[in-house]
Amino acid sequence: MAYHQAPRDLCIDLGCGNGAASRGLASHFGMIIGVDPSESMLKEARAQTRCRNVQYRQFWAESLPFVQAGTVDLVIACQAAHWFDPDLVWKEMARIVRPGGTVAFWNWGNYAVVGHAHASRVLRKFSSQDLASYWPQPGKGIWDDRMRPVECCDFSNWTDHTRLESDPSGTPHALRTVESIRMQISDTLGGLEALLRTWSSVHEWRRAHPHAASVREGGAGDIVDKLMQDMIEGEENWRSITKSGENWRDIKLELETRSILLMARKA
Repeated sequence: MAYHQAPRDLCIDLGCGNGAASRGLASHFGMIIGVDPSESMLKEARAQTRCRNVQYRQFWAESLPFVQAGTVDLVIACQAAHWFDPDLVWKEMARIVRPGGTVAFWNWGNYAVVGHAHASRVLRKFSSQDLASYWPQPGKGIWDDRMRPVECCDFSNWTDHTRLESDPSGTPHALRTVESIRMQISDTLGGLEALLRTWSSVHEWRRAHPHAASVREGGAGDIVDKLMQDMIEGEENWRSITKSGENWRDIKLELETRSILLMARKA
């Protein structure tokens, strides 16, 4: 919002999913329209939304025929831009965004457990190696390339191209690391387990291994159960807590994730 200089009449949320970002911006704009190709996600978004100025439409990001040219103040995409066709979506953005308007694509991933080096290493291996063949493409490849394939390359229609990164791994790739987009959350090991089980790659792994039932399902354990065990065994304090008879799912932790925000302003 600090970057945005245009009016705040109309915002389009691309790949809106359950509408979390749409609802989050509802108090800042006269009208929010969430767009998603999945009717099931839109059904969930409508069920969770009570804001009168938020609407949802079923469309792909690359083609928004219901939007008049030059009428949109802000376009956002949260955890969705890695699925876009960059050439087509930026062409459509150039059509619908008013002069001075903003496009902002924000993605996050690559979780780390703050203060627990072993757990973070195991978690990175889980994502980048154990699940490597189960991530849908080209989205995972775009994320691994730090969202560069969907950056705006149109310098005739767009100005003030801005890339912000926050990376807990400490790698030198980020052009600029800023606290304003740092993503950190207090959770538990049980909460982390639940989060991992929402990953599309984990769902694909389970489809490929239908007989590998999780411990909670009464089985011998699946890929997530193995990860949690590996993390606990490698962290001395977690291992001690578990051996004392306490529930490992109640162990508190801090999660941090790489965060990338791409922004451009319509010329």
